Amino acid sequence: MVAGRLADAHFQMLQLGRMNADQRIATFLLSLSERTDTGDMIRLPMTRLDIADHLGLTIETVSRTIGKLTSIGLIVLRNLNNIRILDRDALEDLAEGS
Repeated sequence: MVAGRLADAHFQMLQLGRMNADQRIATFLLSLSERTDTGDMIRLPMTRLDIADHLGLTIETVSRTIGKLTSIGLIVLRNLNNIRILDRDALEDLAEGS
C-alpha cells in the first residue's frame, strides 16, 4: 500500500512539472470532483495558500487562475470554499492541455 502511494506521488510530481498553472488548477478541481459524490459541486478542503503549496504555485497564481476559470464560464464560486463546475468537458480539455 505504501509503495502504491509513493508511486502515485511520484507520478503526480512528474505530471505537475509538465503542466502550466491553468492545467494544474483544472486537474486539481477535477480530481476533487471525482473523489466526492457531490456531482459538479466541489467543497475545497483547503485554503488558497494550501492549494498553492500543494500544486507548486503561488497564492496569487491560484487566485488569478480561479478567477480566470470563473470569467470564462468553466466554474462558478458559491463562496470561498465551494465551487461548481459549469463546463466539465472544457475543464477536462484544459487539464489535458487542449
